[in-house]
Amino acid sequence: MEKILTGNLLFAGCCVVYLVWWSVAFRPGFSAPMTIKGFLFLATAVLGVAGLAKIIQGCSLAGQNAQAAGTHGPHYMGIIAAAAGVYIVLLLLTNLLMHRQVTTELMLIVFWACMEVCACSALWSGGLFGGKAFAVIVAIVLVAAASGMICYLKYYELEPMTAFYDGMVPLILFALVCVGLSVYQILLR
Repeated sequence: MEKILTGNLLFAGCCVVYLVWWSVAFRPGFSAPMTIKGFLFLATAVLGVAGLAKIIQGCSLAGQNAQAAGTHGPHYMGIIAAAAGVYIVLLLLTNLLMHRQVTTELMLIVFWACMEVCACSALWSGGLFGGKAFAVIVAIVLVAAASGMICYLKYYELEPMTAFYDGMVPLILFALVCVGLSVYQILLR
């Protein structure tokens, strides 16, 4: 479970660095040097991949432990399949019906929610928290993802400075969820 904790903290760091990168790369009327933008983008990617790797390791260990104990483990394949289906539906709806330009943010929103639901499933199957806590945490993750989707959909409809701030909302929410889950996990020890 330590790997999931570390992964969420790394992912929260990724969101914070992503916010700094967003601030220097997309602020209307401001342009930071390319070296600063490049460094921040690279740091965002490194923290994100490191966080994902730790969460995958933690989820894998939880699955192995459940299998060794002869209990039902987390249902990662179902979660990942559902996320892939949601992504395809959202991609089609937002692009074809709403004529929203497709950007990587759509994939990142769905990917983040999938990662967190898998992590919560691992923590639940590992006995860290019960079914009610699992349901509440997954609901929080889904509300944060839905809020991110609303921001994603509204972005191109907003004035430049409002759109700039709109783009920050999902990152702040996701960082708060990652930190909140980490604090909760620490408190349950």
